[in-house]
Amino acid sequence: MALPPNLRGILWVGMSGVVFALLNVFTLIPSQHLNPYVMAFLRYLFGAMFLLPLVIRLGPYRSLHTNRLGLHISRGAIHTVGMMLWFVALPLTTLAEITALGFTGPIFVTVGAALFLGEDVRLRRWLAVIVGFIGAMIIIRPGFSALHLGVICILVSTPIFSASNLISKALARTDSASTIVIWQNIVIVVCAAPLAIWFWQTPSWVDLLWFLAAGLCGTLGHICQQRGYQLADITLLQPIGFLSLIWNTLLGYFLFVQTPDAWTFVGAAVIFGSAMYISHREAVRRAQIKTADTKAGPES
Repeated sequence: MALPPNLRGILWVGMSGVVFALLNVFTLIPSQHLNPYVMAFLRYLFGAMFLLPLVIRLGPYRSLHTNRLGLHISRGAIHTVGMMLWFVALPLTTLAEITALGFTGPIFVTVGAALFLGEDVRLRRWLAVIVGFIGAMIIIRPGFSALHLGVICILVSTPIFSASNLISKALARTDSASTIVIWQNIVIVVCAAPLAIWFWQTPSWVDLLWFLAAGLCGTLGHICQQRGYQLADITLLQPIGFLSLIWNTLLGYFLFVQTPDAWTFVGAAVIFGSAMYISHREAVRRAQIKTADTKAGPES
């Protein structure tokens, strides 16, 4: 008996969280001595290698065909900027901090929708946004700990990744998970190549092995994530993201002796609660709009 689509979506996204946590481990090691431009380029270049068998199996036309090429290019360019900022932060912060601050994504989406899209954001959602930023301040604790470059880069990259994820969700309505991931790799490699060549650092053979593992994890993680997006609503999948804090904290502790303090987990819980409420209110708003449109339609 086949599992319900929502449950399958949850399992796919849960699996992507584990794979992305491993990706963080495999990229953290070379990030200690390679610049972010080379990191982003090699990460997706090796990811593209693992997509070649998929392109061959599906055929070039089926794997690359899309009616929304401009949206794919925009998403890839946006994601490139986020990845470079993320690679700047990676060697400067703990995996737990990176993951916890990443939960501010839905908060930035709400602010962006109000400022740039003219969306009507009511008081309760603004209060949730304020609570979410309080959670981020709990983790950062300005005045009690140094606000270093790593934290700043994570906070800047988070809304960028949020925009990329929203575009990805829109693309998932018409394009397959494979097509979305393939175009993402192509665009990021092309966008990152000029800077990587200009600031080139030759990686060691050991570094290339880490990138090989990271490329595999990145490709598998994005495919799992896209399949989850196609099976279940993003508001249902949002809570699964909190599990990534557990995986990253455990891997950071056992492999790199990274010991995040209790405030990281307190702040993460506050941010996550705020993000969940924002997602809930967004689902309610969409349901109300759908109901109103149905009532306004012509009577049969």
